[in-house]
Amino acid sequence: MLIKKITELFAHQPAVFDFDYCIVRSKRKSLCIQIKDSSVRILAPQRFPVAQINQFLLQKQDWIAKKLQQQQVSTAQLQHFKQSGKIFCNGQLKTLVVQRASLYQITETDQQILLQIPNRISELQQSSYIKRKLDNWFNHRAKLHFPERLALFSYQLELAPAGLIIKKYRARWGSCSSDRVISLNYLLMMAPDFVIDYVIVHELCHLTHMNHSASFWALVARHYPDYRQAKHWLKVNSHQLQAIHH
Repeated sequence: MLIKKITELFAHQPAVFDFDYCIVRSKRKSLCIQIKDSSVRILAPQRFPVAQINQFLLQKQDWIAKKLQQQQVSTAQLQHFKQSGKIFCNGQLKTLVVQRASLYQITETDQQILLQIPNRISELQQSSYIKRKLDNWFNHRAKLHFPERLALFSYQLELAPAGLIIKKYRARWGSCSSDRVISLNYLLMMAPDFVIDYVIVHELCHLTHMNHSASFWALVARHYPDYRQAKHWLKVNSHQLQAIHH
């Protein structure tokens, strides 16, 4: 009995970890860990015992430490990338050159993207103006390119989506809804063509398999044998594709 009481006492003491975290309670039914901007949040049910939350964190602390380290590395790489003044365009790193001019204009060359900003834009407005104009530029290019590629692969795979949505997402490159509508992230226009094509084939294959089962990946491999190379490119460069939008 004494041992049981001592165990319960220590179970309710705050656990000590190598990271800070906060607990956010809501009407959810299970525990969840969110790691963003090097901060850890535990999403928990309203009356979930603190002792069980601590036990959950003890089980996950190595995984959390690994994710925090990865985020620190990505943040450092992102900062270096921003300071370099380079952005991807169709898989090529190009120097972003910003100039003052009477009117807005954006021009792409083999080595540069020249963005001319109207003189009326103040220094305080410049950063948000550049982001907005680059967003619009990539969005416009995507609306010209994606429908054509989707139509081509749809014909080849004999899989027809119900529609196409093109917009910017922060956490995904594409999706396929239950009503067979495919969505694509227009920031993919920063990636090489073989990566764009992979994402399109990936989402088309979800029209047959709404999961990531072995059957799904077999279908992707049949229609796009080099899909692993495209996945790897996205994994390595995804933080750079998002760099101008943070």
